[in-house]
Amino acid sequence: MLKMFKSLFLVLLIVSSVTMSLSVSAATHQYDIEIDESIAVAAVKICFDGKAPDFLTVDSKYANRDLLKLPESQHGLIEIQGRYWKTKYLPNNACLSYRVSIDRHHAKRTKKTANKRKNVAYIESNTWLWLPEAHSKHDDIKLSFKLPKWAAISAPWYQTSLESYEFLVGHQPQDWGYTLLIGDFSQQLYPISPGHYLNIATVRGLANKEEITRWLVDTAQAVERYLGDYPVKQTQVIVIEKTKQKHGPVPWGDFSRGNGFGIRFVIVPSYEIKEFYADWTATHEFSHQLLPKLDYDDIWLSEGLSSYLQYVLMGQAGTLEIDKAWYRIYQGLKRGEKGTENVGEEKLKFAADRRRSGGRAGRTMRIYWSGAAYFLNADLQLRKQSNGKVGLN
Repeated sequence: MLKMFKSLFLVLLIVSSVTMSLSVSAATHQYDIEIDESIAVAAVKICFDGKAPDFLTVDSKYANRDLLKLPESQHGLIEIQGRYWKTKYLPNNACLSYRVSIDRHHAKRTKKTANKRKNVAYIESNTWLWLPEAHSKHDDIKLSFKLPKWAAISAPWYQTSLESYEFLVGHQPQDWGYTLLIGDFSQQLYPISPGHYLNIATVRGLANKEEITRWLVDTAQAVERYLGDYPVKQTQVIVIEKTKQKHGPVPWGDFSRGNGFGIRFVIVPSYEIKEFYADWTATHEFSHQLLPKLDYDDIWLSEGLSSYLQYVLMGQAGTLEIDKAWYRIYQGLKRGEKGTENVGEEKLKFAADRRRSGGRAGRTMRIYWSGAAYFLNADLQLRKQSNGKVGLN
């Protein structure tokens, strides 16, 4: 009886697996994109694998103004509803095409940057590439670019080939923000560990380029050693050069998640490389990959973890002495305490929203370092309860 029950269970398991595989059939929608010689026009052809999405969309309600050729398909009609294109009634395996201007995204040129920015489209939100509104985790969107011979592309998407510009679009929503560069700059994939890469873009002629890229790779590997594995397959890194800044070697950085993972750094390359290793900005931004996206009211968690780890990682990597790392954490907590005094008894979730609406008044330090205090306390409690066997660092 038991043997028959096991056989019946096995049959049901096989049937269930087959049914699931039939009901969830992965599709790969193909985008072929050709960029013209002046980096001003994109010709896009989309071919759906099986059923077409109900809608295609972009992250701008004004995107249709840049269309040079409306979307058309030999397989049926496409209904334009603002920034949404209704493709629901196209037949299986249908294709469509359109042409769109990206000229307004060209980076501003000055006398000093004219040679370094011959032609660069700097796109900070998706205003031109219509993607499925609902991107199922079972489906892939493959992008294949044909560029002028002298041009490169930097994107947060996963680059599938070292020899060509072919990408898989991440399943994160496009309106989470991203940066896309197309044009005359240097772009290269750098390995962090097997299967994990940094996709680094720099202006041509960047001073100390090899040292700068080594610093970025070393920072990513510090995150990998801390976690045991690098958290994502590929991170886009854009290095923006500034020659006149008075706020250290890395005066600014930010992290985005739209369709993938991207980090931007503004750097002053005239600083010695040891100053870059002594700066906290890179470890802070790379640490943002350790948590999923949170609501804005809860950024004290994401900024708090990054603020805590920025010095922990530097201490572990040996770029900052351990005693100095803890002292910097202490200084940060004091800044957070002072920021808290400036705003009174205000819940953290309200602090984030009021900061965004213009009421900074110490709230930045309160948000960042109250979150860091939370993770410091969690670290101490873990160590205490596990007799030092478990901790955040």
